[in-house]
Amino acid sequence: MDRIAALRVFRRVIELNGFAAAARDLDLSNAAVSKIIKDLEADLGTPLILRTTRSLRLTDTGHDYFNQITRILDELGEAEDAVRSSGGEPRGVLRVSAPLSLGLVLLSPILARFAARYPQLELDVEFGDQPVDLIEGRFDLAIRGGLLQDSSLKARKLMGIERVVCASPDYLARCGTPESPDELSGHRCLIYSLSPTPRSWVLEKDGESIRIAVDGGFRANNSLAVREAAIEGLGVALLPKIYAADALASGRLVRVLPDWGGELHALYGVYPQHREASLKIRALLDFLVGAIKEVLA
Repeated sequence: MDRIAALRVFRRVIELNGFAAAARDLDLSNAAVSKIIKDLEADLGTPLILRTTRSLRLTDTGHDYFNQITRILDELGEAEDAVRSSGGEPRGVLRVSAPLSLGLVLLSPILARFAARYPQLELDVEFGDQPVDLIEGRFDLAIRGGLLQDSSLKARKLMGIERVVCASPDYLARCGTPESPDELSGHRCLIYSLSPTPRSWVLEKDGESIRIAVDGGFRANNSLAVREAAIEGLGVALLPKIYAADALASGRLVRVLPDWGGELHALYGVYPQHREASLKIRALLDFLVGAIKEVLA
């Protein structure tokens, strides 16, 4: 039995919570995955997984074994990367998850420059606005905006995210311009549905904070779609300033309540704690910080 290969199969079975899911992920048959786990348990002389027709769970021994072999496999992967990168240049595959909107507005050219800078590195980027599980998705790094929730991940701040309230001149001419945050409740407010609190906005001014209930006839899970709805005069939007900047500069959008801004958010590069020493992750984070600062200067 190839012990390292068997350990990798065991790990994916647990991470994906199923034999069939692990088989698909590893491009193996269900029967092959099942045999590998049975052979591993037989070799160890103890069951690792308790199986039922609908679920599986680790035995106490299996739980301890999983934690130990996960650390060992991660350290092995880091050692292999270090050997490949012994000349100081990161090598291997680097899987990255990033928001779609931010990819279109900011990140795509930066990531392309990074790939050109490190030709020995295979960069695999998946853009999407839905949060991903780094472990299940086998991502090395995720670029995330907003407020960080998962304390099991390490994070490096890439940039601050200023958010502004804005609307089109046409909408304001038809519906009036709000003079205070309270007046937003009487307006059609455009909803970013992936927000943790999509129907309430937190606005801040000089240390003062207020939460406003909002609603309207348009919801989208993409900030650029919300921006376009605002430009078309459908209502008032709370947008990251980086997404609204061009429309504000051209007059297609106008700042509303200019003394108030959205709750301060930031953009982070996040990665599993055990990957902190990874040369390829550090190389990308350093490049992102420098390139974003240059673009926004």
